[in-house]
Amino acid sequence: MKLAEKVTPDWWLYLCGPEEVAHQIRLLDKCTPEELADEKRREWTHRFHLVESDKEELCSVCELLKGVLSLTTKGDLDFAIAFDWYKDPVGDDPMKWPNTESGELIHRSKYYSPGTARKKARTELLGKFSSVIEGHPLLRGCPNIVTVPGHKADGQSFGERLAAKVASNTGKQIIRTESPGGSRPQAKEGTTAVADGHFAMPGRISGDVIVLDDVYRSGTTMNAVARTAKRAGARRAFGLAAVRTMRN
Repeated sequence: MKLAEKVTPDWWLYLCGPEEVAHQIRLLDKCTPEELADEKRREWTHRFHLVESDKEELCSVCELLKGVLSLTTKGDLDFAIAFDWYKDPVGDDPMKWPNTESGELIHRSKYYSPGTARKKARTELLGKFSSVIEGHPLLRGCPNIVTVPGHKADGQSFGERLAAKVASNTGKQIIRTESPGGSRPQAKEGTTAVADGHFAMPGRISGDVIVLDDVYRSGTTMNAVARTAKRAGARRAFGLAAVRTMRN
């Protein structure tokens, strides 16, 4: 990404990146998409016009988006972000792939026994969520964080407890998604479909929401929660997860 300056109050942001990133920049409503000149298409994928007063915030967002994964979404998620992949694909055997830094934080936070290492990992994980939310204007402006129920539907999954901690740390309202449809198979068992009406909100929702979970696989469950939140009144739903798995 780069900013091209003219001898006017106008600036142009040139982006070489996926549509998922460009979509977030458009949602900021701080700049106007413009057609790329033919000679620029070899180097750039998108061009935006902006005024100087918005330059600093857009530069900050661009730097943040360079360091995370902007995920392909479907349905009712307006966009979704993960800090990184769960695994680093080093070598030919996926079973031996090491965790990424964010993947290791998730692994230690979920599977280590209580102790210093788990506590440190959870503190770092909470800090990363808070930092990304603070650095992204659309996430920062959300008044609500919505939980993604675990497969047991008991309200006590790691992802749900993490969402509550992040909400408390960022001063947002936590909305605990209910599961009137009961428990469901674990996503890693290969069954990802979520029946319509499986989830419910505890009441009406005002404003945008962050649908927050620890791991993003296919996005099916997160999207079902986003759809439920919008039916309850949410204007937009933004997905946020620590890691994205290689497999759906």
